[in-house]
Amino acid sequence: MQCKERSKVAVEKRLSRKSKKTISIVSIVISAVVCVSIIGSSFFYDYVCRTRKNIDFQEIINHEVKSSTLYIVSETATISGNDESFSYGAGFGGVVFSEADGVYYALTALHAVDNNPTHLYVLSYDDLTYNERIAQQEQHIGLRDYYKTLPIAEVVYSDEEYDLAILKFSCSDSFGILNIASNTPAFKDQVAIISSPLNEGRNEITYGTIISKKPVKFGDANGENQRLVIKTSAYDNFGSSGSVLLNKQSEIAGIVLGGGRDIFDNFRYSLVMPANEINDFITTWYSSKKQ
Repeated sequence: MQCKERSKVAVEKRLSRKSKKTISIVSIVISAVVCVSIIGSSFFYDYVCRTRKNIDFQEIINHEVKSSTLYIVSETATISGNDESFSYGAGFGGVVFSEADGVYYALTALHAVDNNPTHLYVLSYDDLTYNERIAQQEQHIGLRDYYKTLPIAEVVYSDEEYDLAILKFSCSDSFGILNIASNTPAFKDQVAIISSPLNEGRNEITYGTIISKKPVKFGDANGENQRLVIKTSAYDNFGSSGSVLLNKQSEIAGIVLGGGRDIFDNFRYSLVMPANEINDFITTWYSSKKQ
């Protein structure tokens, strides 16, 4: 009898060990599947946002809209003894909203220009960057010589609370001028961003919708002193700051300030200063000019 009981106990132990081993394997498999799903969904969402098309919206973005967008490159001079050297930023976006007697005014993100540059050079939608020109033409031209041929912009007004700046520049070329929307786009409204993300090409147009049901906080380093912003699924990346967010009426619905990325450095959302805040910012600027 005792032998039978010992045998029964041994069998139960073996079954118990086998059951635990099976559970462990299942747990590992489930964990692996979950990890792969999370990683895969991250990369898939990023890809979808970068490549999403909107045929109806594409027809709205005509030459007037495109020619209102700017690519701005900062130049910083450094003096060491008798030597002077120049460095150039990666570039950021802007959009023209007003013109008077050949003088254009453009909106951009303050943080993109807030590093005391010596000059801010303005490239139109059709202008080539230095690297693009070198790639297309055999005749060599120096980096500084090339940028000296472009219009120079200056900051005429800015406000840290909005993280916005107004640039002024003169140019004989004709730029498009966009109106600022009277209302901020609502949740699920279709929007588009025209920008030049770093290392991803010039004048990229990305489409999406507003994904925030109401404006959200986007503070400075201390989480203070900044206006409410909105989120959109239209793709942006480094270099997109200052670029325009368009609504389907070809109006300035917002200015891109930044975005959110996940632990894999894939895109999650763009953060945009919305039209209602931009209008308040512009109104304050006009008031300051009258004083």
